[in-house]
Amino acid sequence: MGTGSAWAPLEAYWQAKALVRDRERLIPKIEQIYRDAHPNGRDPAASDVDSWRESVYELATALSDMNLGQVWMFVEYRVDPGMNPIDVVLAGSHPAGGLSFAAIELKQWSDLDRPNPSVPNGLCASCRSAGPGTLCKRCSIERVHVPSYQKNKKHPAVQVYDNLVALKKHHSMFDDRYVKLVGASYLHNLKDPQAQWVSMVAPRPGIPTFTARKPADLRRFLKENFDEKSGDEAAQALLERRRSNSLLTTEVGEILNGYTRFSLIENQQRAVTDIMNEVGNTSSNGAKKVFVVSGRAGSGKSLVALTLLGQALAGGYEACYVSGGVASRENFKRASAGRGAAFASLNNVANNRATDELDLILCDEAHRLTERPMTGSFAMRPGESSVSVIVTRAKVPVFFMDGDQRLFPEEVWSPEALVREIQCLGAEVVPIDLDRVLRAVGSATYDTWVKHLLAGKPMLWNVGDNTDPEPFKLYYTDSASKMESFLRCKEEAGATARMSAGMCWEWNDSTGTVPEVAPEPGWARPWNAGDAHDTPGVPKRRYWATEPGGFGQIGCVHTAQGLEYEWGGVILGPDLTWNNGSWAVHREHVRSKASRIRSDDDLGRAIRNAYGVLMTRSIRGTVLYSVDPATRKLFADLGVPKL
Repeated sequence: MGTGSAWAPLEAYWQAKALVRDRERLIPKIEQIYRDAHPNGRDPAASDVDSWRESVYELATALSDMNLGQVWMFVEYRVDPGMNPIDVVLAGSHPAGGLSFAAIELKQWSDLDRPNPSVPNGLCASCRSAGPGTLCKRCSIERVHVPSYQKNKKHPAVQVYDNLVALKKHHSMFDDRYVKLVGASYLHNLKDPQAQWVSMVAPRPGIPTFTARKPADLRRFLKENFDEKSGDEAAQALLERRRSNSLLTTEVGEILNGYTRFSLIENQQRAVTDIMNEVGNTSSNGAKKVFVVSGRAGSGKSLVALTLLGQALAGGYEACYVSGGVASRENFKRASAGRGAAFASLNNVANNRATDELDLILCDEAHRLTERPMTGSFAMRPGESSVSVIVTRAKVPVFFMDGDQRLFPEEVWSPEALVREIQCLGAEVVPIDLDRVLRAVGSATYDTWVKHLLAGKPMLWNVGDNTDPEPFKLYYTDSASKMESFLRCKEEAGATARMSAGMCWEWNDSTGTVPEVAPEPGWARPWNAGDAHDTPGVPKRRYWATEPGGFGQIGCVHTAQGLEYEWGGVILGPDLTWNNGSWAVHREHVRSKASRIRSDDDLGRAIRNAYGVLMTRSIRGTVLYSVDPATRKLFADLGVPKL
């Protein structure tokens, strides 16, 4: 019985031939699955049951009649509490090869009219406010009037389009251009010749509408997109390859135990497979293989590392996770559900592990490693390099690297330097590139935009259109106060939100209470606290990004790097401004260790990298605020919406 506060995934799926053969037996099962998924365990409406009994049966029969009975039908498909149910998702094989899916909207309407401007119910706000008899261009093609409901409703193609967007948002497989996804609507009771115009209106191009008078057109559509091969692989992919909108830190225990909602795609899966194959390889022939997994922020490096750690531990191997970032390592350790012993500092590995004692060492955030392990905040221990510690102590060493996240002069391991050091140690480098960014709800657009922006070659922000909406939300504001108010609303609504800033203000207070970050008159907030303080309700520095109470302080790159939250606000300080078509770095405003970088070019790279880190912590949306008017104008000129 579903008794939670939100919908559970609704999974009612059978092959088309089963829904034809066993309709009377399966309809009660769909009803029970509906009750179990409903937050209050309620019964489905009678109209829903009628649709499953009649509309779904009509579609299943059409498939079976064309020898496509092996195509899987997911009825009333919903995988996220905020997702509207999809009447049917078809999963099978494509005639050209590969997986094929279709979102089908089923309607039992037997009568249908063009949109009625005299019926305000269902029209847009502007049409309603204009009074009876007025119909805007959008409503004229996106609405239909259904007499039985006495209202204007969405044209079925619009509903199908919304369903396609939801599938792409919640399933990683549709990032793959070789996976086919189409949509259509089927009005199997609509026989009236005067209502067939609905098929000739296309509010969303490429999404057909079929009626009872055009059964051959429906069958042609199905035949073009599915063949007679088994649909089992497609059905399994729909069940497994779901993109989680959860934060990584909330699922570390599940990842380590193999029950995560996150799914690996493409090179992420390749990395896990290749590395685990090497862990299980008992041959000692040839040079030791050292894997270097590269990827930009949000490409899944930590997810791959934690997945590998879980699989290695489950297989009985000696494995550990180390990181160049203390905050991320400690957050993962705390959330590891009893696997905390597998998380170690580099010093611990150097002091307590012999050569090849461990089967696997996973070094996350390798770009943050210093030349040698540190003995404290400011001193490095003598002897072997940090890279040597990892390579020599493990039979299979793995480094996770993003060269664009190197920030300070002591972070010496560029991708090139890391490869040279590994080769000097007599090992073979095995590179793996995670070339797809997934953190920002799968938005490659936002990652590309940030990359071009900070490279000094800004591009217009694509806010999306009717054919390809942008899932990630980006805004700018001319006030830090407005940014805070917007993000506070997100926090109060149950999402995680944080504000961060460039290190342009002194950090003298470690309690998280003194308002030292003052980007504008009348508004100032404290930096994140230190790790040794006793201020009630204020998290320690390493937990600023993940513990409740972190919203009240401004985070810096040290506390944000390697972690994530749903919504982020970034304050660009006076250290980086847009000036006459390029970025200008102002050394006098740099208050971090980066100030010790002597080269102006290297300093500029480090400052831009730091802001790149802060801008890529969010998984749902980012708000940008700059103290510099010219930089704010740049955001406006690029088409970024203003709060």
